[in-house]
Amino acid sequence: MEADRARFLANRRRIAALILFGTVVMAVVAIKSFNDGWFEPQTPLALNDQPALVFFTLGRGCECQMLVIRNAETQLAAWPVAMEEQISILRVDFSRRPDLVSQYNVARAPALVLLDAAGEVVWKQDLGLSDEAPLDLIQAQSMVEELIFDDAK
Repeated sequence: MEADRARFLANRRRIAALILFGTVVMAVVAIKSFNDGWFEPQTPLALNDQPALVFFTLGRGCECQMLVIRNAETQLAAWPVAMEEQISILRVDFSRRPDLVSQYNVARAPALVLLDAAGEVVWKQDLGLSDEAPLDLIQAQSMVEELIFDDAK
């Protein structure tokens, strides 16, 4: 009788441990799905029949990645084309929008993708020039001006 009771209690402890483990796993998956945007709607970019420059950035990452992202953000903020609002700049989180990453075949963030009014890729830069100045804004500016000039014709 005492042996049966001990076996019963051991089984209950195992069951309680399994339930606790399952609950912890489900909580981790739920937190990850929320943080990574698994259930966010994957809406297409709102181009409104206008060309746009898509800036792929990161919301979080290791310190070295975030340093490059911050440098790219600083570059973009001081860029005359952005300051004069010659073209819409759409920011996309690389890790939260894998649909757009694969649609535009972007290798890493930070990256720039220039789209025409139809949403077709005109130019893309997804490899950084350096950690201090990762974006090729000179080339981007000439491509933006060429695209805007062609649209004005």
